[in-house]
Amino acid sequence: MAKKASAKTKPATIQQPVTFKKGGFYQDLGGDLWFCTNAKQKKVGDDNVVMMQRTEDGQPVGEATEELVGSFNKQLSAAELKEYRAVCQRERDAQAETGSKAAQTTAKPKTKKVKTATEQPKKMSALDAAAKVIGESAEAMATKEMIDAMSAKGHWTSPGGQTPHATLYAWILREINVKGADARFAKTDRGRFGLNAAK
Repeated sequence: MAKKASAKTKPATIQQPVTFKKGGFYQDLGGDLWFCTNAKQKKVGDDNVVMMQRTEDGQPVGEATEELVGSFNKQLSAAELKEYRAVCQRERDAQAETGSKAAQTTAKPKTKKVKTATEQPKKMSALDAAAKVIGESAEAMATKEMIDAMSAKGHWTSPGGQTPHATLYAWILREINVKGADARFAKTDRGRFGLNAAK
């Protein structure tokens, strides 16, 4: 399936053209990760396209598709790709933990659990921590401010990536795009997010 723009509709402009390399991972303007299956560019209508394959946490899935070159903003470095995968894994772990706790609640009556001194508190996902710090500040924040606040309050720390704020930005945009009105976040200004008042 090819994504084509009409002669009247031009793809989003990017600061510097992305030079595609076969086997490289690229992030689009929506924050999704893609894997380049063929670096050769070809024409479809008035727009250059490159063969891409959509991926989740860096693993190729689905059918190869054509994505407009103009919708990509950068190629991920090895460190950024590692961070992207780490965040994906933490999000999956957090979702699985939430799902298993919900299943246990319906299966068994609640019993009060006494915390021991050695017991560690449950780790928050990056998105949960971001929602928490925005709620605590009661005003819109940039992702860099969120990362700093999350780390200072001990909610979440980056696993060592070079640009955790860029990864968080992509994940917040992804939640907004996927969940729509049910997303926890809302974009309030360029580069700034608040909590979704409709939720």
